[in-house]
Amino acid sequence: MQKKSTINKFLEAIPRILSSPISIAIFLFLFVYLVIFGILGLIPQLKFLEPSNTSQLILGNYTNVLSALGAAIAAGVGTSVHKHVRAHRKQTADLQVTVDRLEKKIDELAKKINADNPK
Repeated sequence: MQKKSTINKFLEAIPRILSSPISIAIFLFLFVYLVIFGILGLIPQLKFLEPSNTSQLILGNYTNVLSALGAAIAAGVGTSVHKHVRAHRKQTADLQVTVDRLEKKIDELAKKINADNPK
């Protein structure tokens, strides 16, 4: 088996990092702050809740925040699916080994029965 380079290890860690609870919490906070408070800021009585233009530029625009949140969720789903596929393949291989052993025992028993009971 080949050793993985540092860059490959880093790239494989990105989905885990993006789908971590802290990443999703950050993206949800940004979504609430930029989008929800932005919408509430359209109501004249709640204008004080609207994020300033500077904070919107610093924290990111709406599209980037939503796409980051979507990427984080998708990365988590992809990682989860990959784990389940790997586990399923291992279970299948284990089952095949068991079936092979069972077939071998059946063949041995059949030979033994035939040897004990000649026609």
